Amino acid sequence: MNYDSEKYTVCPIDLVNFNVNDENKDGLVNLSEKTCSCMKFQVDKLPCRHALAAIRFVKKPFADFCEDYYKTTSWVEAYSGNIFPVGHPSEWTIPEDVRSRVVYLPPFRMQAGRPKKKRFKSAGEYRNGKTRNCAICGKSGHNQQNYRNTQPCQIPVPSVTSATSKRPRRPYRYREEGRNSQKCPLTPEVGGTT
Repeated sequence: MNYDSEKYTVCPIDLVNFNVNDENKDGLVNLSEKTCSCMKFQVDKLPCRHALAAIRFVKKPFADFCEDYYKTTSWVEAYSGNIFPVGHPSEWTIPEDVRSRVVYLPPFRMQAGRPKKKRFKSAGEYRNGKTRNCAICGKSGHNQQNYRNTQPCQIPVPSVTSATSKRPRRPYRYREEGRNSQKCPLTPEVGGTT
């Protein structure tokens, strides 16, 4: 359904003819003959945007203006009878002029590069047969993005080490001519080494 057609202005000419004004091209709609000046109503056998506005104006159901082969009742009737199998190909009677025709494959050009051997996994599949776990808590069933929306779980706490056991990071220095990390006055001394 075209929701833009709700904004169109419909000017009735008589009971079945309507002039529908839109921003680009106006349409002259005849609901009894199912025609429109934009020709989409006649070609598709479905109401175009102008026809939708006119049908909405007269407050009739849209399905009444669609062709019957678009409706589900026609589809159900088409498949309601028995459908028999075609049988084995050796039992078919094929005319000789059809049998003599040779059908070749359509022209095909390989894409550049090495062909892919693995297909892309879909969203529900797991890689290498392993389940994916949350990066925060390590449990399955959720991931890091939707972690807050799940039930609370135990977050592993990293072990605290003393500050003296780790060597502090050296501050970032600009390289100057004649200065290296051993001669730099900004380098802190840890354990008597520079």
